[in-house]
Amino acid sequence: MVTKFLFITKDKKFYFDGKKIKEVKSLDDLNGVKIIFARPMIVYDIDKIGLAYFEENYGNLVVGDYTVQNLIDIILSYNFIVYVDHGSKSISLISESKGGVIISLNYSALDFLRYFFAKVPKGILLESTDFDFINN
Repeated sequence: MVTKFLFITKDKKFYFDGKKIKEVKSLDDLNGVKIIFARPMIVYDIDKIGLAYFEENYGNLVVGDYTVQNLIDIILSYNFIVYVDHGSKSISLISESKGGVIISLNYSALDFLRYFFAKVPKGILLESTDFDFINN
C-alpha cells in the first residue's frame, strides 16, 4: 500500500499521494491518508554561505540514507517535503524522485540540516506540532 500524507499547517495543506506533492484546499477521500499537524521548520540562515559551500565542504557527509551531495542532487531536481518529527526523533525527506520516495535523515544531524535547508531554493520545510498550535 502506498503511503499518503496530508500535512496541515496554520494556513496551508500539503498532500503527498505516494508520487506527487501538491498544495490542496481540501480532500474528499482521506482513506489511507496519514494526517500530520505541522509548522514551518526553523532554519538558520547565514548570509555569506550558499549551497555551494555545503556541497564543497560537506558533500561526502552522510546524514542518513544519503550524503549531502546526494541530497543536493535530489532537492535541486524534484519537489520535496522535509518533515522533522520531534516525537519519534526522525527526519524524513519526501521526494517526487523515482515516482515518490521517502528518505530517512539522522535526527542527530538536525542542527546541521537547519543551516543546510536554509540555503535550499525550493521545497516545503515542516516540523511537528500539535493541533492546539494549528488552531490558535
